[in-house]
Amino acid sequence: MAENKDKITSCSVCNCGVDHTVDTASDHAVDLDDSQKESIKSQMLASDDALVMSEFFKALSDPTRLNMVHAMLLHKWLCVSDIASLVGLSKSAVSHQLAYMRINKLVRVKREGRKVFYALNDSHVESVFALALSHIKE
Repeated sequence: MAENKDKITSCSVCNCGVDHTVDTASDHAVDLDDSQKESIKSQMLASDDALVMSEFFKALSDPTRLNMVHAMLLHKWLCVSDIASLVGLSKSAVSHQLAYMRINKLVRVKREGRKVFYALNDSHVESVFALALSHIKE
């Protein structure tokens, strides 16, 4: 039986630069030796990064905020009143949610006269949303 191994030459997750081999033919568990543990530990998230990342995921953990993200994926810039109409909340509740999302770098703001418009902060937010949606649809 031929082994099916995919070689990843640049880690796309942590950009650690280490060559990773993913064995797609078998899925067996083995205990790590001390050097393997140290190698993994040295590449793990710094505690500050883990905290910021957990806040990012918390900001995405609410169904209303996920619907707001999806709406901004479908139409880039949306004003508060349009978002409120789309998700079925008051403008005040939407503004509160958007403020939380802005603090956690999910959205950016643009003012035009008396109106305030919001869009997703960058393509990273779009990618995370798209990957999560793809994952749950499998």
